Order: sequence, then structure tokens, then C-alpha cells
Amino acid sequence: MDNENIKILRNKISVPLSKALKLLQKNNGDVELSEQDFHSGNITEISEKAECDYATAKRNYEICNYDITKAIEKINQIQVIITTGKVIDSKIGFILWPENAEGKFYKTVKRNDAFIPAKDFDIILNVFDSVFPLNDLQGNFEQVGFDITGHNFFDHKTCRQIIEKINRIESNDESVKSFLVKVINWLNDKLTYADYIVVYGNL
Repeated sequence: MDNENIKILRNKISVPLSKALKLLQKNNGDVELSEQDFHSGNITEISEKAECDYATAKRNYEICNYDITKAIEKINQIQVIITTGKVIDSKIGFILWPENAEGKFYKTVKRNDAFIPAKDFDIILNVFDSVFPLNDLQGNFEQVGFDITGHNFFDHKTCRQIIEKINRIESNDESVKSFLVKVINWLNDKLTYADYIVVYGNL
């Protein structure tokens, strides 16, 4: 193996000698291809660990100056957006997040909250409204109906009822079906540990 190529590659990317040799052997001594191969492998690793698509992994890898750990952390903090795909760049809608019995956020590796645009939330608004009246998180007052401009607190049992009702929504629209599945999956995931789900409307 050409020692000069090894030196050039190691100047371009910070890798041990053994890794540089493997990359060059795999790519027939081509430094440029070896560098691309190295970055491609890192992007794939990020994509798998952060459970995102390749393009998202690549973009954040580059933003984080080719640091795998920082890229994964950055991706994990991206707010989950649940939508039918029919609403473009809407910031008006509902934010959902899990809380414990003391009304505190959960500290997890991945960001817990999700955002649903108002027009998409309309598909399931009646379901959430149907479980009222409810007591608030501390039981201090009764929530009469769903507040589209404030906080709504749903205990674990009520959330299970909501999931059952969402499951019964029928639609011939594939984008709506996909949206409903995403909502159910998000709720089910959070209810494996959450005592409450909070839904906040920013209308």
C-alpha cells in the first residue's frame, strides 16, 4: 500500500492506521473514494442509531462538523411532527408531551413531544373532546371541555380510551390512515411510561 496515500487519507480524516489501511484496500488505494466511504459509513451509523433517514443523518452530520455523537444528539432533539402531509410548514396546532404524576417532564434520550398541525388535529379533535369532563393534573378543578388555546390533561386510562376511539375512525384516504397510525403509535410509546399526556393548543 502506498504510504503517501495513507498519509493523505489520515490528514483528511482522523482514523487509526489500521482503519486507513482497510479503507484504502477496499477502494483500491483511491483516497477520495476511501474518504467518501468513511463518511458514508458514519452517516449510516447515525441513521441506524437515531432511527432516521439517510438524508437527515447526512445533513446533521455535516452541520455537526462530522461528529457522530453530536449528530445523533441533535437528531434526537428534533420535535416529532405528526401530519397527513397535506399541511405545509404550519406552526399553528397542538403540542403533545408526556408527564409523570407530579406534573414533570420525562428526561429521555429522545425528545418526547410531538406537534400536530391544527388542520390535521381536526381529524381527531372530536375524539379528544369526547372524553370530557375531566379533572386536571392535580385534581384541583374540572376540565369542562377540550381547550384549543390551552392545556389539556389526559390520564393514562383516558388516553387508552382515546386510542380505542381513534382506532375506530374510518377513512378511505391513505394519508389520513397513515396519520392515525402515527398518532396511535406515538401515544402507545409514551404510555409505556407516562402517567399523563398533555395536549397544548397554540391557536
